[in-house]
Amino acid sequence: MRKLGCIKLAFTAIVSLLINYTRGQSDHFAFAVTAVNKGETEWVALRKFDIRSGEFSNILLNFKEKSPNVLAGYKFSPPPDLSKPANAFQGNFLPQAALGSSVAAIAYDKKSNRLYFTPMNLDQLRYIDLNTMQVYTNLDQYFSKAGNYDFKTGGPISRMVIAPDDYGYTITNDGNHLIRFSTKGSPRLIDLGPLIDYPFNKENSIQNPCANSGGDIIADDAGNLYLIVSTNKVFKVEIATRTATYLNIISGLPQKFTTSGAAVTDNGKILISSSAYSEAIFVVDPETWEALPYPGGTEIFGSADLANSNPLLTKKAGNLIFQKSSEKLSKITVFPNPVLFDEINVQFNGMPKGHYTIQMANLLGETTIEKKVLITEFTQTETLKIPGFNAQGFYYIRVLDEIHNLVSTQKLVVERW
Repeated sequence: MRKLGCIKLAFTAIVSLLINYTRGQSDHFAFAVTAVNKGETEWVALRKFDIRSGEFSNILLNFKEKSPNVLAGYKFSPPPDLSKPANAFQGNFLPQAALGSSVAAIAYDKKSNRLYFTPMNLDQLRYIDLNTMQVYTNLDQYFSKAGNYDFKTGGPISRMVIAPDDYGYTITNDGNHLIRFSTKGSPRLIDLGPLIDYPFNKENSIQNPCANSGGDIIADDAGNLYLIVSTNKVFKVEIATRTATYLNIISGLPQKFTTSGAAVTDNGKILISSSAYSEAIFVVDPETWEALPYPGGTEIFGSADLANSNPLLTKKAGNLIFQKSSEKLSKITVFPNPVLFDEINVQFNGMPKGHYTIQMANLLGETTIEKKVLITEFTQTETLKIPGFNAQGFYYIRVLDEIHNLVSTQKLVVERW
């Protein structure tokens, strides 16, 4: 027993060290693009936002003041030829003027200590070497050239992130281009293709530039991006499949607040900022997507974008060694699965009391069965009958709350004899 106790203590110590090491690597700040003075709308001032104190730093770089020092020898490149594919970076890096207008998007690469960005009036990839505060670019690196689209109709690159896989990602406003750029060696811009709507997105389709433009992107530790658009809607994008799943709309925000920037805090929450609202930065709980004003701070700036290197951690501290499946952690379970006898049970465990809708849908997202239920108990099981006209195959069981937010989706296999 003593030996077993020693093993348990050693295991606990190892897990504690892993957790503390992981947390120790977190950024306690986010870079922010603001105006030089409160109330102005020219986004040319780079600052740091201290996550612990809630304070903005003084200006680290004023792009307008920086430009004259780096314009020497700069030869502006012609508009990209959209008929040709994007090429790799070629030639030497040359100091360039940082901006001709406001900054549209930033992304922080901690390993190289570079802040990548795009100007508002040009979809050209540029970066700041934060060791020297010099600005660099290559004359051939246009996102519209990589994606073979017209920048004038596609609009600026307004959301960007460096993911834990050491690649940068951006999503065009129309959702037709998920573009990746490398941060190692000779950078390349590659169009991975259009985003694909998850079948249940319905009216919340990602293919709606009017509703889904602007905002910002964060990344998690499991190969996903989270796109928070200017209308405060949240989409989860699986990089490998380009599938975009509508998750929710952030609640608790002032009516005038439109998301412009996003970054992950050192305790797993999400900071969001707005260029249209300068009274507060907000912090969002990714479990509930509810927002609260961020505490602290004596002078708050509206921020057009935020960036740090923190990923959203989906692998819980207790699961660093022993991983649990999402189904075991879910508060809603579906059984039996596969189903043989035209009847399944949907069990609610610890869900808030209220009205819910259970839906069964095919792989095209078409609802074949719908049942409304009232949950009044901590553990409650509801039965769903499956008509015989539902063919053998794969289906989704979807649960919506009373305001039609998606709270659970699980795959179901229907077998017929």
